[in-house]
Amino acid sequence: MSEIVIINLISELIMIDAEQLSCFIAVAETRSFVQAADRLGVVQSVVSKRLRRLEDELGAALVDRSNRRAIALTRVGALFLEEAREALARLEGAARVGKGLARGEAGPLRIGYVFSAAMTGLVTRIARRLAAARPGVEVRLVLMETPDQLAALADGRLDIALTRPRPSYPAGTEAHRIHREGVILALGSGERFARRGSVTVADLAARTFIVPQFQESVGLIEHVRALAKKGDFLPVRTIETPDYISAASLAAAGLGLILAPASLQKLGLDGLAFVPIADFEADFELMLVRRAGVAPGLADILLDEFAQ
Repeated sequence: MSEIVIINLISELIMIDAEQLSCFIAVAETRSFVQAADRLGVVQSVVSKRLRRLEDELGAALVDRSNRRAIALTRVGALFLEEAREALARLEGAARVGKGLARGEAGPLRIGYVFSAAMTGLVTRIARRLAAARPGVEVRLVLMETPDQLAALADGRLDIALTRPRPSYPAGTEAHRIHREGVILALGSGERFARRGSVTVADLAARTFIVPQFQESVGLIEHVRALAKKGDFLPVRTIETPDYISAASLAAAGLGLILAPASLQKLGLDGLAFVPIADFEADFELMLVRRAGVAPGLADILLDEFAQ
């Protein structure tokens, strides 16, 4: 095995000290303990001690001290110099990455979102803002329903969630309202009042409502019940679907109506029409929920974005 390979193995196995490496590199480049000390902003004795500790760890002399007027590297020192430069660069790079991760300026950021967060453009705004403000952050997006997002926050699989409001959130999380929008009726374009300027609650009596996110007891289903109560047609007939795409497809086929957030109009599905309800108002809200202490700087950036 060659000496250079041995040196490489040694440098990987020992506990590398960045200050020791800096001193060795400075001495090697200036060929002077005095000038090395000036470059590093320390006294000469510190340079000597750090270099000696590095040599002790390596088990070999790096500098020939026999002629103090003309500092020279030993053969091992000359071979080790480039490795020392690379090792120091790796250490400094690791330190920068570590600090960036701690400040939320680098590394992966796992964000869950509900479908309507994409339809409103919030997901796009978030990705664009993070790319501009923190180019070192890798945004990882996951489409998930609200209950799944909250569970993922609780067990650490998500850092930030864009969810529907809930009465409570997992311990150790912070929730902020970032969006509010009204409701609209989504229905098949062949429905008799699909081309009207608006409908009333009375028009919707005895109709079937398609309910996405049927496994949830809060949110959309509450609005449907409030609408039916106002029209005095409780209990309301429902078709349950797991998501808005499925619900929209069924509505476009004429199988029912959706009481939807207004942003669903951006879906652009063939056969699907939208009509406002003249005498019924409700709000669909979106929350930004994050695990406390996770990427606080990034969360602040996003909250500033939505506060504008």
